[in-house]
Amino acid sequence: MNQNREHPRTVFVTGAPGVGKTTLMQRIHDHYKNKGLRVDGMLTSEVRKGDERIGFKITDLSSGAEGWLARIGDSVGPRIGKYSVDSEDLEEIGVGALKGAAERSADLVLVDEIGPMEMTSSVFRDTLAKLLSAGRNVIATVNYGSHYPEIERSPGFAEAVSLEISRDNREEMILRILSIVDAWTERS
Repeated sequence: MNQNREHPRTVFVTGAPGVGKTTLMQRIHDHYKNKGLRVDGMLTSEVRKGDERIGFKITDLSSGAEGWLARIGDSVGPRIGKYSVDSEDLEEIGVGALKGAAERSADLVLVDEIGPMEMTSSVFRDTLAKLLSAGRNVIATVNYGSHYPEIERSPGFAEAVSLEISRDNREEMILRILSIVDAWTERS
């Protein structure tokens, strides 16, 4: 990916589990929402019971609708490790959030995350590919070490900025992304 393009339209953020990708996305959402921009999309958050992670919730940033992305012990959808994906909630809430962002012409679309659980859904994959091809301002977290040909083939992928977040560079990454988004919104 070309990391030198001055004004990209997509930023992919990756990093090891637990380094703060979702927290970074929440901070970006809050920052631009407070500035009056329309920020739509979806966030994924882990759900814990005591010290054990029992699953992941998915939230539509526009409506606040929330549902299960995946959880332990549920045998309804595709299995990724010990988790079963709730395809119905993923498509209703996650895909609905991405389609809604496109329909409402959001200033910024956040996708947290592009990972094995989300990519079990062909509807999610197709919606994401359309979103990335539409020239929208998108910031997406990507599961660490994952590669998805459907996404990599989408127009504009080669021009996207790819950043890796770590515990050591979290603050630097938020500032870098805010700078990129500021450039996008000034040009719009």
